[in-house]
Amino acid sequence: MNEANRAALAAALARPAWQAPRFELLPIAGMQEAVRALPEGAVVSVTCSPRHGLARTLEASEWLVGEGFHVVPHIAARLIQDRAHLERLLEHLAQLGIDDAFVVGGDTEQPVGSFPHGRALLEALAGCELRPARLGVPAYPEGHHRIEAAALQCDLEAKAALADYAVTQLCFEAQPLLAWRERQRRLGMTLPVVAGIPGVMEPRRLLAIALRLGLGPSVRALRRRSGWMSRLLRPSPYYPDGLLERLAPRLGDPLGGFVGLHVYTFN
Repeated sequence: MNEANRAALAAALARPAWQAPRFELLPIAGMQEAVRALPEGAVVSVTCSPRHGLARTLEASEWLVGEGFHVVPHIAARLIQDRAHLERLLEHLAQLGIDDAFVVGGDTEQPVGSFPHGRALLEALAGCELRPARLGVPAYPEGHHRIEAAALQCDLEAKAALADYAVTQLCFEAQPLLAWRERQRRLGMTLPVVAGIPGVMEPRRLLAIALRLGLGPSVRALRRRSGWMSRLLRPSPYYPDGLLERLAPRLGDPLGGFVGLHVYTFN
């Protein structure tokens, strides 16, 4: 990484807490050990799954707050029963001092209550006195395996009026991120965007995760790279250095770049 890129990356890392690098953790066995590898007081994003539900996310968030981390819990719309349930959730977050949350639709097939998708939950949150100061939403530079591109774009534009920032899906290549970001800029989207990147991990696991998530363009790019498949057989871990080098000049640019990084650690 050259000096100019190093300077840009260092500037990005020195930003306010909500723009600081985020490290996504899964609230499952091993999370408490995994968090020990993170910087003191880091921003930790806590996922929410149909299997473990919102209760597990809140339990992990409470523990992380007690350990001194800035916590951003995921709130899955399809797991919220009704307005009363939402208000209890917001009260809990306020009591913990959590002022940032990430709103997702949720992977459960059927909603348990009156919020079928993230946009519906954002609309409800807009009228809540205890709405967190910052709300994030997902963005998909490489598409979604269940949702058409046009629908994704319409959804993002609607959410942009209700949210405070967006976080992109996991990407291995800079080009899809940069091309998507430039397209959004041309379309007039001013919502700050955080770039989602992989953390350091065993390459075979990384590829397996990518295939499971349906990240076709990035996976094809990885396969085209000379020697990439052979490196999957090596024990040395994957580092996202090349990706960071490409993104570094655009970090800290809220209009046409990225305000920060979201590291998908998978614990």
